[in-house]
Amino acid sequence: MYIVKRNGKTNTEVGILVKERPAIPAPEYKYETVEIPGRDGSLYSEEGFVDDITIKITFVFACEPAKWQDLFRKARRWLLSKEDDQLVLGDMSGYYYKVKHTVIGSSEREVKQVGEFEVEFTCNGYQYLNKGRYEYDKDEVLYNPYSISHPIYYITGNGKCTLAVNGYDFTAEVGQNVTIDTDMMLAYRKDGRIMNTSVTGDYQELYLQEGDNTIEITEGFSIKVRPNWRCL
Repeated sequence: MYIVKRNGKTNTEVGILVKERPAIPAPEYKYETVEIPGRDGSLYSEEGFVDDITIKITFVFACEPAKWQDLFRKARRWLLSKEDDQLVLGDMSGYYYKVKHTVIGSSEREVKQVGEFEVEFTCNGYQYLNKGRYEYDKDEVLYNPYSISHPIYYITGNGKCTLAVNGYDFTAEVGQNVTIDTDMMLAYRKDGRIMNTSVTGDYQELYLQEGDNTIEITEGFSIKVRPNWRCL
């Protein structure tokens, strides 16, 4: 039995089944095509960013005809909820996809008791590691054995702080705490207040590169890192 987990619940908890294991498309790098007169073919310049992928999963369920619509509504609530952005596939233990958009097709009845519908999940092309969602001391994330990652830095302290990653400086005026989210390109406090006007620097320079990295911070401040490790 194939298991899909979304919004903290599996398909079996909702009362539906997966018809067959989905085919997972391979991600592709975005690229620009350059035509040069007098040259055979084209040149392709990769941009270093990965296109989204679409994962299609067909679900089936069986119940009494009078309960058919209720179960389909329950399935839609499960799939369209915004409790998290994770899609976990049963044979990919330890990894998840980040869902950006979900489209549910119409439900077809094979017989009165059986329904079938297809769902399209538009996801970030990377596979994310579950262990990359936790907070670590900075020395624990200096080596990145995966693809370039977009970490979140949690800084506590008071005053002007400089965070240096791989030699690039990022400064912040910290009042007790600041969170620097390099994926969202936002700085904010734990209470949710946006702090972008209190920081200076390039979020992209704070990415964790493949292999060895350096992370330094002004003395008197403490830091935790959520590395958001990922791979293709």
